[in-house]
Amino acid sequence: MLPARQIFKAYSYFFVILIYLPIISLLILSFNPSRMAAYPIIGFSLVWWRRFFSDPIAISAVKNSLIAASATAVLATLLGLGIALVLGRRTFRGKAALLYSLIVPISIPYIIIGGGLLLLFLKVFHIPTNIITLILGHTVVALPYSTLVLTARLVGFDKSLEEAAYDLGATSFTVFRKIILPLIMPGIVSSLYMAFITSLEDVTLAVFLAGPNITVPLFIYGRLRRFEGLPEAMALSSFMAILMLSLAAVYLARAARTKE
Repeated sequence: MLPARQIFKAYSYFFVILIYLPIISLLILSFNPSRMAAYPIIGFSLVWWRRFFSDPIAISAVKNSLIAASATAVLATLLGLGIALVLGRRTFRGKAALLYSLIVPISIPYIIIGGGLLLLFLKVFHIPTNIITLILGHTVVALPYSTLVLTARLVGFDKSLEEAAYDLGATSFTVFRKIILPLIMPGIVSSLYMAFITSLEDVTLAVFLAGPNITVPLFIYGRLRRFEGLPEAMALSSFMAILMLSLAAVYLARAARTKE
């Protein structure tokens, strides 16, 4: 009988393979010159990648997605940090209600949030949908994740370091910059990454709020509705998968260096 350690190790390998197998399969098929997304592949070609890079709409979609995701990551992290400083370091009446109200967007379907924001922007504020409204919508759904991550980091913060700095004459800004910020930096990086991914993969809110600024999920969805657009959609999907895996590798490498 196999020991439990080997069973768990084999299960871990199987789990990792199961996660990455669709991505690897998609990457392989994107180099297949055939329009059919099926095995066996008939050769190796960059025809669909060249078509993707020569398509101005596809390139514009990538730019819009990266701009929206980057802005969402920064905005959600800044707002989440401010809320986390209040939740993690202050005791006041209504604290639990504030925390629960921030978690609510996680449990609400995106289609409801998107429809509500669309009505709010168009009917109340009379703002046409564009990349700004998309960023605001993505910030709404990414803010709970950023707040929870940063609050958890601040709850375990050793306040004796902060008190010692004050005793030595440090100002509040100096304490935050030299003590609090470095210690919660892993949480900030995690918040940025989670908010970035939340924005980048969204298609539901983009349908309501993107307006003329098409994003990668919308581009892929549109191409998949037509048979002839499938190969280019696979090339774009492979490109974004490589980009995201590269960011994940950088994040994991940074986390490993932090533990050392």
